[in-house]
Amino acid sequence: MKKNFLFCISLSFLCSSCVMNNAVVKPDYDFSKVKTVRVGQFSSVKRYKGISDAVQNAFIQDLLGSGYNVVSDPNVKADCIIEGSVTSFYRVREEWIDNGFYYGYPGRYRRRYRWAGMPAYDGIVYNNTVSIGISARMTDVETGQVVWSDSFNNENWDEDSAISGVVKSVLKSLPKEKINSKK
Repeated sequence: MKKNFLFCISLSFLCSSCVMNNAVVKPDYDFSKVKTVRVGQFSSVKRYKGISDAVQNAFIQDLLGSGYNVVSDPNVKADCIIEGSVTSFYRVREEWIDNGFYYGYPGRYRRRYRWAGMPAYDGIVYNNTVSIGISARMTDVETGQVVWSDSFNNENWDEDSAISGVVKSVLKSLPKEKINSKK
């Protein structure tokens, strides 16, 4: 009973950390005037190969889909710049798959096996769960002030879905109108 209780408590903390909103918005900033956005590079301390570019492209796609004008040339005038960093990226679980069957042997290797007198088959270990964390900020070009910042972690079955999910979650907190200060 005690073991189940501890499991439920730890599961609730784990789930709540995935949906926490870390967004911070500058009060009295008029986000409705933001029409043109430049998406800068997303840095990575650990140099996650190709992920920084994929995050940048996901931001561009999502912003275009939301109706923003997106520019890539630094010489073209933009209202704001969105940039940030990839804070984490890793594969969480691996599975041994052969002929569409799951065998559950973790590891990054090939294995030969015999099944009930059948010929030996080669199986391959596949990564199937990806976790990514990003931190993003929006800077007003005229004033140089950071007007919005957010971070989020996401886990999904493949890289594209994980990246798309984390970018969509972060951009949900980006306001579309003026934020009045709380007095």
